[in-house]
Amino acid sequence: MQIPMTYQQNMIDFINRHTIALDRCLPIKDRERAMLAIDLLVRAGQVSEWHHASGLRYWTAANAKPLSDPSLARAFGILMFCHSSASRSLVTKNDLENYFPKLFRHGLPAGHYVDATAQSQRLGNVCVDTGQSRISRIVDRARCSIGKCEQQAGIRELIRRGEFELAWIVPTLPKQRRLTEALQPFDASGIRLKVIAIPDLLNVAAHLPQPNSELN
Repeated sequence: MQIPMTYQQNMIDFINRHTIALDRCLPIKDRERAMLAIDLLVRAGQVSEWHHASGLRYWTAANAKPLSDPSLARAFGILMFCHSSASRSLVTKNDLENYFPKLFRHGLPAGHYVDATAQSQRLGNVCVDTGQSRISRIVDRARCSIGKCEQQAGIRELIRRGEFELAWIVPTLPKQRRLTEALQPFDASGIRLKVIAIPDLLNVAAHLPQPNSELN
């Protein structure tokens, strides 16, 4: 079967945006053609295929080593977060001119995304918790993040218009409920706050060193 070169380029662009590609999250709907495109890229040395101890198969840009477990957990969580909504996409440097041309002229820190629908668009930042951080520590980090956002004129304007949000990805529903409750005092900031549970993240997180902390 022959496939257009655009399929391979779509796959490369997807990996460059999200760091990884997964069987369940591919930019090409025709799975047979998607896997053929990946196979051709792997053979050409443009993409590397890896198998994690959790059983997860994933692809990255050509590299001599797989992602570290923390890096894989973060990339996995963010990819699943974006994949769960057709309107949500990670922001790349090239996207800035389309969405927020006057904001962050020198680029955005990692983990920013745009949630754009026909009615509105919001800029957000997402953090991944693999279950190791205590609720109190996440709340402290949230307070710090909100303070930094409020110091930036461009972000303040987005907050005023209801177009900025912060998201946290956690691996369990109980932690999602507890963190959502703990973040409620920050609602007055005007920043939209959301906590998303992605249970599949536990499969990768299980291979991370476990400190003495709250795991749920």
